[in-house]
Amino acid sequence: MNRKSIFKIFMIAAALPLMFASCSKKENKETVKQDEVIKVQVEQVSVQEIDQIYDFTSTIEPMYKNYISSAGGTRIEKIYVEVGDRVSKGQTLVRMENTNVATAQAQLDNLGVELARIKALYQSGGASKQQLDQLQVQYDVAKKNIANLKENITLTSPISGVVTMRNFDNGDVSGSSPILQVMQISPVKLKFSVNESFYSKIKVGMAVTAKVEVFGDEVFSGKITLISPTIDPTSRTFYVEAQFTNANQKLRPGMFGRAELNLGRANTILVSDKAIVKQNGTNDKYVYVVNEDNTVDYRQVTLGRRLDDKYAVLEGLNDGDKVVVSDYNKLKKGAKVTVVK
Repeated sequence: MNRKSIFKIFMIAAALPLMFASCSKKENKETVKQDEVIKVQVEQVSVQEIDQIYDFTSTIEPMYKNYISSAGGTRIEKIYVEVGDRVSKGQTLVRMENTNVATAQAQLDNLGVELARIKALYQSGGASKQQLDQLQVQYDVAKKNIANLKENITLTSPISGVVTMRNFDNGDVSGSSPILQVMQISPVKLKFSVNESFYSKIKVGMAVTAKVEVFGDEVFSGKITLISPTIDPTSRTFYVEAQFTNANQKLRPGMFGRAELNLGRANTILVSDKAIVKQNGTNDKYVYVVNEDNTVDYRQVTLGRRLDDKYAVLEGLNDGDKVVVSDYNKLKKGAKVTVVK
């Protein structure tokens, strides 16, 4: 072995301890990073008795909605109202042409004369009972027919309300299509679906409040007037109808609204809003719960309504759980923490 080879061996032997020392330091550094303890603040969730208030989305509907049309399908002679007009029950809305009525009236008059003649003959023995009965039937049918025609000549409103639709003008032939639509908007009603778990708690006459977007926080008061007797097997819900007097007629059909029901008081877990973690791209909500070994668990929760700075928790937490309310952006499931005030 020459002197050059001996020198290389010497240099390698000298470098090995330095390499091992460097690796050891890197390993120690990573270990320290993995075992880093994050300082957090926590709050303990608790059970409290609160009002069980639930919101249900809905759309304002008229109490009644009627379509005004003529069974005769004749030409429209005159429409007396416009969209937006307020009408009273029994008020004349439309008059149809009476050409058919005039013809039918002439036929009825002729049948009346003939019936009187047959009756006289029958009394004197000049006509049979069968002849009299046949003509009497013809007269009664003609009389009923003209009554129906007259009913379809003058079209009146069956309710007090507002004209909300007009499909024709004077002189048009309406056929079987509705000429007008009238809605009763005082009162109005809200229909909404409720989870079947509340079926035994909701009663007819129960108070309901509602808000509509166009009127902000203004509250309207009503009562439940109808509860569906069946449950939808697909959605596991049943529909409820609530009625609102709407004396000032501010509520209008088609408005988007939210009905609110108070189903009594019950024990509910409350959690600070500072503990809620929202997952990006979803509506899922999570909290970090501190375990007994000072590690954290990333737990999904189902929230109810908000009460000041707290949320009611429907699922996901237990009474006494300690939840992180600070620095949770630094955390991940299983991270070690130390609790500070």
